[in-house]
Amino acid sequence: MGGTGIPLWSNAKRTFWNGVTRMYNRHNGITPPSADEIARRARAHYLIGEAGFPNYGDEIIAREWVKYLAQVDPEVPVIFDCLCAGPAAAILHGLHPKLTVVDTVAQLCMTDRERLWHALPEADRASTAIEDIPAETIGAELCKALDDEGYGARYAAGIRLLTKKTQDLHIIGGGYMRSVWNANLARLSAALWAQLHHMPAVVSGVGLEPLNAADRVYAADIAKQITAFSCRDIPSRDAIDPGHTSATLAPDDCFVNALDGIYLPDDAPLPRTMVCMQTDLVDDPDALLRHMVNVLEAWHVPQGERIGVVECIPYDSQNAMQALGEHGWEPWLYPMQDLLERGFPAQAGQRWLSTRYHPHLLAAAKGCSGTFIAVQPGYYDVKHNAVLRMGSRWTQTCIGQPDIPQPGPGFADPSVRFMYRDQIRKQVAPLYGMPGGR
Repeated sequence: MGGTGIPLWSNAKRTFWNGVTRMYNRHNGITPPSADEIARRARAHYLIGEAGFPNYGDEIIAREWVKYLAQVDPEVPVIFDCLCAGPAAAILHGLHPKLTVVDTVAQLCMTDRERLWHALPEADRASTAIEDIPAETIGAELCKALDDEGYGARYAAGIRLLTKKTQDLHIIGGGYMRSVWNANLARLSAALWAQLHHMPAVVSGVGLEPLNAADRVYAADIAKQITAFSCRDIPSRDAIDPGHTSATLAPDDCFVNALDGIYLPDDAPLPRTMVCMQTDLVDDPDALLRHMVNVLEAWHVPQGERIGVVECIPYDSQNAMQALGEHGWEPWLYPMQDLLERGFPAQAGQRWLSTRYHPHLLAAAKGCSGTFIAVQPGYYDVKHNAVLRMGSRWTQTCIGQPDIPQPGPGFADPSVRFMYRDQIRKQVAPLYGMPGGR
């Protein structure tokens, strides 16, 4: 056969098996993918979020989006971009068959911010905090690196994934972008860059307040130019789009799968009373813990009763655990990683006291009654008011307030989660299509 025998035999086998595949597909009604569909599957969906810190709300939103893409587009790679890529890769492991976790955009924004600050004259550096570098200025540096990888050569491999291997870009929801976190807010520029380079870009379910005047203009300009932009709270939407022409009001992104699989089983043995306390954003943590005790006493929680303590950031519940034990209750910790792997410990009949946003949202959506404490005015009050808009009827109490309210009821109609699911999926349909077909 000379030197041509092996190629001829290989071509014959390929022709034979291609024929067998065509007959199998025809017999089973399978339409093989078109050349355009094969090309689409070779390019990735690019998500930008804040998983990996870890913080329960950011993790659950990231996980729900990755799970959604595993349902509707499992053959298309997903690239997830966040600041803490290593922990995020572990947290998201196994949720999508073609997931890659990077930190390209997040790290470029941090690097650009430092470079811009160090480039200031020494006198200006002394009077300018690094957090005061305008997000728009940081974002412009990011775009320079995306257009010229030599400008951010340490991240050239990641830049190429975005610029050469990506078909669309999605900045997912959460409260991780605001003026005080200017490097995070600057990630919005990646959405504008993508849109201007013929990749549809969506920003979904973000909470942006508080924003300074310059950042409002910056975010508003981006919202006008990309495929879709939604906020999860009214102040954020109105801050960047007072005329309601370019940004929409949306539910929290955690509803993208209607909360399916998020909770522990309904028959799980859970405490009747649950708390979630954060001391990182209050001036006087002891005052917050005293108020927690006052609320539980006003609710007549019996001494010796087990109280569930939900941890949203590792170690952030130790002071609450200690305070509960010192006042005669039995604290029972629900660690953040268990919330993700096993489920969120909410079930109808419980009463909750929470400073945090997602525990309020998920417990109220499950039908739990409760009361919230809004820490850091301008930030957490906006968050909790968003939960009230979505359906919670919890009461509010303030640190030091002598009159303690009784818990208010949760969602009147827990099935609203399905309406929220459909609303979120409709917004991102330009990227992922609607479930059931592209």
